[in-house]
Amino acid sequence: MNAPTSDVFDVAVIGAGIVGSAIARELSGYQLSVALLEGRDDVGDGTSKANTAILHTGFDAKPGTLESTMVSRGYELLSDYASRTGIPVEHTGAILVAWDDEQLAALPGLKDKAEANGYRRCEIVDAAAVYAAVPALGPGALGGLTVPDESIICTWTVNLALATDAVNRGTTLLTDHRVERIETDAEGTTLHTSAGAVRTRWVVNAAGLGADVIDNLFGFSRFTVTPRRGELIVYDKLARPLVDKIVLPVPTSRAREFWSAPPSTATSCSAPPRRTSQTAPPPGPRRVDSSSSWKRVAR
Repeated sequence: MNAPTSDVFDVAVIGAGIVGSAIARELSGYQLSVALLEGRDDVGDGTSKANTAILHTGFDAKPGTLESTMVSRGYELLSDYASRTGIPVEHTGAILVAWDDEQLAALPGLKDKAEANGYRRCEIVDAAAVYAAVPALGPGALGGLTVPDESIICTWTVNLALATDAVNRGTTLLTDHRVERIETDAEGTTLHTSAGAVRTRWVVNAAGLGADVIDNLFGFSRFTVTPRRGELIVYDKLARPLVDKIVLPVPTSRAREFWSAPPSTATSCSAPPRRTSQTAPPPGPRRVDSSSSWKRVAR
């Protein structure tokens, strides 16, 4: 949507991913004029469309941190919003699988961490219970930790629902408005975009991987975003019956792996360890060498 931008908005939200769309939706519930700017031609076309789709309880966050508080609260809010709006959610539950003695010994600490985060439904189970829960799992599992309330949510629908709600509540959605230059004065801010200028009194930076770029355009250098690339191996739909839970290894120094089934596609996927990148990835799919990833997932 490209509406005239001659008006001065009370708030301009830069970035129409899940975070930006949620912020715009919330702000539009007040007596405010809100603009939601997106550099691409549709909402949710960046990181928000490409993730593991886990509706996360926050059981494994570091206790006492802002992340722990926000993830737990976010789980409650998004679960409620999904139930009210019809966003597809599959309540699969999750199980962390220990493959060696070191990982097995770590399970009590993970359970304690979950309880410190306010989540008290984790249970340590033996190998027999692991295979009862996931019969198709490869040999060698020694035990596991169950997380009954981990779920899979359709991330595309979440973003579309939030942005649609925002527009229905009065937000002006401006796609193809990539912010290229910013000017501030005593009266407010002018966002010079690829589709013209947008004038606003307040700005919310929800630009995702480009948030540090927006910060720089304001003349600051307060943080740097270091992208981490994730790879998802998507299996044929025929593989879907092999697993009906989120299966995770016990966390190590490497990033988490993931195997689950998003309800929107009824497929299964695996995620090998993520890789750190020095630059934000270009839009669109890319072919990557996942041969080493396959070997790790094949277990």
